[in-house]
Amino acid sequence: MKTIDYKLKINPKLKLLLYVLIIGLASSCKKEVGSPKPLPTPFSAVVEGGGSSFPAAGGKLNIVISAGADGWWITSSQPDWLTITRMYGSGDFKLPVTIKANTTGQARVLTINVNPTFNLPPVTFNINQD
Repeated sequence: MKTIDYKLKINPKLKLLLYVLIIGLASSCKKEVGSPKPLPTPFSAVVEGGGSSFPAAGGKLNIVISAGADGWWITSSQPDWLTITRMYGSGDFKLPVTIKANTTGQARVLTINVNPTFNLPPVTFNINQD
């Protein structure tokens, strides 16, 4: 019985290409650290026109919220004499607030907090009505 010995000959250029490919694949397998955490953008909220005192007849105001790409939400007791059109959102927004007529004869006060994300301090407004 005759034994045949086979040797596989690989082109040296192909061999070099395979080594480079294997080394490239091995070095590109790095552990991902993770995506960077978002950073807060500047936040502000102001009453448009600056007024937050109203006569007994009532009125309207806008709270201008500048939040960039961040979120915000409103906290308030929201009695039936006050309407806030939106309680949360993100980005820049002009928030309409309506104060109904005060027929009680008693002055009333309400606090509205605009809370930004990222544990930034809230902006507080007091609404006064005769």
